[in-house]
Amino acid sequence: MARNKHKKNRSGDRFRVFQIELLVVFAAILLVVTAILDFAILGLSGRVLKRTASDLIAANSRQLELNINSYLERTETLATLLFSDETFYLYDETDESISDYDKIKYEEKIRDRIVDIGLMENYSDFGIIYADDHKVGWISHGTQDLFPEGGFYDAFSGYIVNHKKNDGWCFGVGGNTDRMYYVKRLNKNAILVSAIYTRELSSVFIYPEQLEGMTIRLVNQEDDIMFSSDFSEIGQKLPTEIAENLGGGNSDYIVNSNVCSNDWRVVCSVPTKIILRENIKQRRIALLISVVMAGIFLIIGLLIFTKVSRPMGGMVDSLQKKAEIDKLSGVMNKATFEESVVNRLADPEEDRVHVFVMLDVDNFKQVNDKLGHAYGDEVIIREGKLLRRLHDESTMIGRLGGDEFALYTECRGMEKSKVTNAVKEQMDKVLEEFLKEFEKEHEQCGISVSAGVYVCDKQGIGFQELYSQADQALYTSKKAGKSQYTLKEYA
Repeated sequence: MARNKHKKNRSGDRFRVFQIELLVVFAAILLVVTAILDFAILGLSGRVLKRTASDLIAANSRQLELNINSYLERTETLATLLFSDETFYLYDETDESISDYDKIKYEEKIRDRIVDIGLMENYSDFGIIYADDHKVGWISHGTQDLFPEGGFYDAFSGYIVNHKKNDGWCFGVGGNTDRMYYVKRLNKNAILVSAIYTRELSSVFIYPEQLEGMTIRLVNQEDDIMFSSDFSEIGQKLPTEIAENLGGGNSDYIVNSNVCSNDWRVVCSVPTKIILRENIKQRRIALLISVVMAGIFLIIGLLIFTKVSRPMGGMVDSLQKKAEIDKLSGVMNKATFEESVVNRLADPEEDRVHVFVMLDVDNFKQVNDKLGHAYGDEVIIREGKLLRRLHDESTMIGRLGGDEFALYTECRGMEKSKVTNAVKEQMDKVLEEFLKEFEKEHEQCGISVSAGVYVCDKQGIGFQELYSQADQALYTSKKAGKSQYTLKEYA
């Protein structure tokens, strides 16, 4: 009987040893498998993070390209206003047949026009240079000092490289990196020279805060950095490691580049290690947990995966929303607004009337000059809130840049005449509420709002036609004295 008991004890010991060995083997297998799975999951999430960051950088780069194009187009459009009167663009100061008295009268008229146009933007220079280096308008001392021995006209004439439009953009003139210039020929002996401070572009280069460590650069065809979110780089060459990555030759950076309308490039880059910084931390933590708690590693691995994937999804949703919404005004940005309107216009429904509105704050520059740019931003914020309050959800509202907003809506099953009457009532209300909201700013800076409205029941109409017609109506309002709206209808 004792022998049987001893035998049973030995059998029990062997079974317990077997159980322990089995648990050890199972724990080791579990540890290896979970470690492999963990690194595979984190490796996959790292690739997903890089791909997601790359997509976000590409979207941001595209938005910045649109912002720059809009900025350039605005400057070029303002320059074309000098072609509204022959006196402005045909006058030749070097023409000896013109009397001194007539020259004084011509230049006085030109100077008044230049002041009117120049006040629309924060120009450092805006004037006309003639073949004998005579100047009309304002040309800063900083620019004049670049040519102590003359040759002002000849130097800037050389930057007119677009012979179709007789204009051109330039940077680094005389080694100066504080300004970028736009030059346009008015006649064979006269050119317009306008300039903005390089750092003014900081208002255009807005990017998602989630993309920590991203550097934004604007470079010309020679890879000179004209603007950078790192101001110390302005005037230098594009770093070699970034230039190489444009061709896919450097994995240390995620880089995206978009070409602007004048062949300048927006280059956005962020070090890969910054994108993967959190991922590397989590990998180390996961490895430690795998060693210490192998028995419950599946649960911890699941928690880690949840911890990794949930913030990543939230980041994508958050950045996607920020990419669609204008950060300052809270309405759609230009790209999203245009895409949304285009999608709405693609609806095959025929029985509808389109309403497109362009709005622009009159004398907005006075707010920035007198009350500061921060106050100007506050005006844009309040205008966005006002427009959202005055319109229902069916009306698309977008900020196209600066103080320019656009609205689009459509009415189904209504006669165009009724739609027009309703639009007039609504526009009267918008102008009235704007003056109420900005009564103090109107008294201090003379701001008001001008609008152009286009009502159309044409089938198959496109975004550009709606935009162009409303923009022409807005120009009419501005020209007629501001603080009013002009309504055009499709005949």
